[in-house]
Amino acid sequence: MRTHCPVILFDGQCNLCHFCVRFILRFDKQITFKLCPMQSDKGERLLKAHKVKDPLSSMLVIDKNQLYKQSDAVLFIATKLGFPFSVANVFKLLPKGFRDRVYDWVGRHRYRFFGKQTKCKLLSEKQKQHFL
Repeated sequence: MRTHCPVILFDGQCNLCHFCVRFILRFDKQITFKLCPMQSDKGERLLKAHKVKDPLSSMLVIDKNQLYKQSDAVLFIATKLGFPFSVANVFKLLPKGFRDRVYDWVGRHRYRFFGKQTKCKLLSEKQKQHFL
């Protein structure tokens, strides 16, 4: 396992976020990322340390003390997962403002479209290695 891993902070109640977490668990074979629900004690401490005002509006990535949010976070994750996911970087050709508006629109409607989690899924020992 790596000594430094970017941390992905996600909404622990959001079904869309849980889908993304399961996707990362499936394809992050080298444990490139550590995952942390925003609502956890560790998540809240990280949010406070990085002065995040509206955390539930975006999945966040913290890498080497740099904060990525909205579409930048998604593209960062895709890049680190490698090919074929890194092909998503083609979206960097679009203006950041446009990418973030699309991201924000999905984020505002995510509970309506995908619902909320009411309980946590049990994780395997291998999956637990991905979490802070």
